[in-house]
Amino acid sequence: MPGRAGERFRYTLTDDGDFLRLRWAAGVTIEADDVRSTTAAVTAASPAGKRPLLVNIGLVDAITPDARRLLIEDTCSLRTGVVGVDEVGKVLTAFNYRSATPSRYFTAEDEAIAWLTGRAEGGGTTSPEAVDPRPFRAPTS
Repeated sequence: MPGRAGERFRYTLTDDGDFLRLRWAAGVTIEADDVRSTTAAVTAASPAGKRPLLVNIGLVDAITPDARRLLIEDTCSLRTGVVGVDEVGKVLTAFNYRSATPSRYFTAEDEAIAWLTGRAEGGGTTSPEAVDPRPFRAPTS
């Protein structure tokens, strides 16, 4: 999300074809307004329907309780793979097992991408909903 002049971005969202990638800036505390902003951006980036979402949390400082509640309720993606750098990230996102969208935490991005795109071996989820194993295919022009 762009900040005012001189401020750095809190996150970036890119389209990687089979999935969207949301990358949080280091040192950010994710707040409710951030979740609303990212949800709107993910929805806008997928006008043909929900797509898998890869979230790189990197060295995020914290996630506020209001942001956690919104993330649990969020259904803007088909499924969400959260990639962190260590067990601290796993602890920060432990609430994710209650997510309305199938979600899983990873420390290896390639494993997260394989799970998101349906190419993983086994690959359980941290939420109880069934996962559609077919990967999303971006429409061609």
